[in-house]
Formats: sequence, C-alpha cells, structure tokens
Amino acid sequence: MLNIDLYQKISGRLSKDITESYSTSFSTATALLSPEVSDSIYAIYGFVRIADEIVDTWRPKGMEMYLNELSSDYKRAVKSGFSVNPIVQSFSSVLRKYEIPLDLSEAFMASMRMDIKKKTYTSEEYKDYIYGSAEVVGLMCLMVFVNGNKRQYNSLLPGARALGSAFQKINFLRDLNSDSAQLGRLYFPGKNIKHFTEEDKLEIIKDIKRDLDVARPAIKKLPKSSRFGVELAYKYFAALNKKIGKIPVQDLMNSRVSLGKDHKIRIYTSVRLKKSLAS
Repeated sequence: MLNIDLYQKISGRLSKDITESYSTSFSTATALLSPEVSDSIYAIYGFVRIADEIVDTWRPKGMEMYLNELSSDYKRAVKSGFSVNPIVQSFSSVLRKYEIPLDLSEAFMASMRMDIKKKTYTSEEYKDYIYGSAEVVGLMCLMVFVNGNKRQYNSLLPGARALGSAFQKINFLRDLNSDSAQLGRLYFPGKNIKHFTEEDKLEIIKDIKRDLDVARPAIKKLPKSSRFGVELAYKYFAALNKKIGKIPVQDLMNSRVSLGKDHKIRIYTSVRLKKSLAS
C-alpha cells in the first residue's frame, strides 16, 4: 500500500471516530449505509463537526481566523489532493470524488461565521443560516448517495433540503437552554427566550412537520445503498419532534430532549428489518 493510501485510510478512520464519539444516533444511521457510502458520510460529518465545535464549544480567541484557515485548507486540498489535517484530507477527498460544488461547503462556512457574532435572527437571516448550516450538508450527502448523478440530485434536492432543515430546527428546540444560557443565541425569528410560550413551540413543531412531510417521499427514491440509513435518521428525528410536542415548554428549557434507549432500539429494529427484506 502506498503511503498516501495509508494516510487516506487513517484520515477516514479518524472522521468515523469523530462521528461515533459526537453522535450515537447519526453514527448508527450511517452504519446502515453501504460501506463506500458510509465512509464518505463520515468524512462530511467529521469536517462539519470540527467547524461547529470551533464556534459552539471551543470558542477560542480569533474564531474567525480558525474558520478562515479551515476554509483555505480544504479548498487548497480540493485542488492539490492533500492536506496535513486528516479531517480536511478526508473531507476534501469526498468533494473531489463526487465533484461536490464548493458553493455548498462555503455556504456552510458562512453560517459558522454567523455564529461568532449573531445572537438573534430576522426571518431572512434564519433561512440563510439554516440553508448554510444544515441544508447544504444534506445536499453534500445527497451527492454521495446518488454517486454524483446530477439528474437524480436535482430531482431529490427539495427533499434533501427539507430534511436538513427539519433536523436543524429540532436541534434548535433541543438546545434552547444551552444556546440561550451559554451562547446568548435564539435562532427562531420573532421569539423571545424569556417569554417562549407553548404556542411558540407548537408553531415551530408544525413547521418541522411540514419539512418532514416534504422529505419523506424523497427518501423512498434514494438508492438502496443509502435509503435505509437516511430513513433511520428521519424516524429518529420525527420521533423527537413528536416527543418535544408533548413536553411542556418549561421542561424543554431545562433539559435536552432525547429518545430513550428502548425507543431507539424499536425504531432501529424496524428499519433494519426493512433493509433485510429489501436485500
């Protein structure tokens, strides 16, 4: 094995480790993808997780400098085929392989930069932020799912955007307390964190349900190599949305909502069975 091949393998393994360490649900869903697809999805998740950690958790001095360096590094690696950063190496290789447009990854970086200073959002800023932070991640994954097929990509694009949007909005609701108390952020336009009401929550829940309804038909049209992993993620988040809808706002403000282990196992088993029957 050539040294560069070994480095590529190690880089991919590190991206997978990051995914499994940061998100049990996402890594479980990714494991239902075919191996060649899952490796690329781990690479995408590993990169976006590192960027997200810069602005949400580490928050070092000069955050924008770190984001700019990360952006310059992956764009340089897309051209050259190499980065000394294993996570960037893994991510840029996926961008090269599937010819994923750089405007998607740059839209993501733009949303990360918004997190440095933005605390509240207008309706337009909210749409822009969700597009960059979540929808484009879904679109990058979609390019992998369809193996770069542009016709398929364009056909499934609305569903992929809707699913990314739904996932992000659900996480906004789950993180209401930490986003407001620790970071001083409230993403939902026209809402006041000090007076966040049951009506506010239900309005957002309905909006998420609309996104999920748009996404569902597209999932059924995905290739078998990716369909069941995406369906599992969809069902996890749809169940979270229902659970949040039943939880009083005060409880939502005080803890992060998650699915119980038994609930996750039931969902996983049902999707795993569907995959087995479809094989």
